[in-house]
Amino acid sequence: MPQLRKDPVVGRWVIISTDRAKRPTPREHKRNSPRNGPCPFCEGNEGLTPPEIMAYRAAGSSRESPGWTLRVVPNKFPALMIEGELDRRGEGVYDLMNGVGAHEVVVETPNHETNMGALSEKQYEEILWAYRDRILDLRKDKRFRYVLIFKNQGSEAYRPADRSTHCHRRACWRARILQIQGTLYLLRYRAAGNRRTSPSGK
Repeated sequence: MPQLRKDPVVGRWVIISTDRAKRPTPREHKRNSPRNGPCPFCEGNEGLTPPEIMAYRAAGSSRESPGWTLRVVPNKFPALMIEGELDRRGEGVYDLMNGVGAHEVVVETPNHETNMGALSEKQYEEILWAYRDRILDLRKDKRFRYVLIFKNQGSEAYRPADRSTHCHRRACWRARILQIQGTLYLLRYRAAGNRRTSPSGK
């Protein structure tokens, strides 16, 4: 089980997740080197990821199959675990608790070669709707108080074990730190007079 530990020097909570070290690490990683094996985020390789949490799909397509424009799956090597209770306690100089949270991957496009700069306005809109839909779902869990959405771009930004330069972002829901910051985007979007329905129908 990962842990959240409070740094006794600066008072900041950090994630300690030893399971992340279990990710496969190639011995050598060269810039622009080709992938070894299929990309788990590409359309048609849905069986290579953990079970789908959510997807925006064409009418008539089914779960875990091609036909999607955006897909959300659990991280295969999560920094936080959805199961369990926080169990806050003290140990030596540390305040700590179990690393309870959600660690998800938002696959932004089915096309491996499409980078962030080539995404259309509609694709960016779907990405923001995906954040909104996942925030609304996970905010029902009273253990979670904060969401961090982050992105790596380009082969040099990825740890070799991540291997995939396929366009995606990650989202971590935590039990500590701040209020849900992702709602700021939604509030600003609504303030501009945009009240359309998300691709999920919500």
